[in-house]
Amino acid sequence: MRVITPGPAPAQQQPPQGMSRPPEQALYEALQGAILQRRLAPAAALDKATLGQLFGLSSNAVQRALQRLAQDGAVELPANQPARVTRPCAKRAGKLLQARLSLETQILRLLPARLEQAELENLCGQVQRQRDCLQRRDHAGLIEAVSGVHLQLATLADNPWLRDFLARLLRQTALHVALSRTQPYDASACDEQQRLIERLAEGDKAGAETLMEHHLRNLFARLRFIPPPTTDLHAAFAGRLASRATARIRR
Repeated sequence: MRVITPGPAPAQQQPPQGMSRPPEQALYEALQGAILQRRLAPAAALDKATLGQLFGLSSNAVQRALQRLAQDGAVELPANQPARVTRPCAKRAGKLLQARLSLETQILRLLPARLEQAELENLCGQVQRQRDCLQRRDHAGLIEAVSGVHLQLATLADNPWLRDFLARLLRQTALHVALSRTQPYDASACDEQQRLIERLAEGDKAGAETLMEHHLRNLFARLRFIPPPTTDLHAAFAGRLASRATARIRR
């Protein structure tokens, strides 16, 4: 087994000098952070007027920020209703898993037969960053570091369209992870990614594909979501009235 020393964490990308940020960027990043850090709950209403007052933005700028978040899958924009934080569900998560399995298997097949030592070290650096975030309980940083491994692999596959598509799926995954009642990323998930990198270091792409499928299925199996409220009275009291009736009979 090759010994791979983790490389330094990749530098954060900065906007080019002289290029001003759009006015809605601060709101977009603030809402995205609040959702990923679990400060905004699923289905939370996002009133445009209130957001405009808080961030000093026009209604049009607020709308642009919400539309970007809707494209990421983080926000829903129902007609004639306030925007709200998306409520993930098991059905959506299942479809997302299918898409990622198909895409990331193809990405692994497109990788070079052998990765360079520096490339392997960068991947290991992202896994080490995940372990550091787990220790600090940095939930948002952990999600970003996990996504970093998958994005680096897509970059090494040298297909920008696949990478862009994967980036969209990773944003959807981040949302599902952030709004899950459980913490699907743990030390075992880091170990799975580390073993995958070791397979790639050995040139065993078939083994890496198997580990990628195992890793993704384990991740999505650990997701748990709060069921949406119902307007059906029968569904709302299902099982409760029967148990009360049984209790009265026993008395």
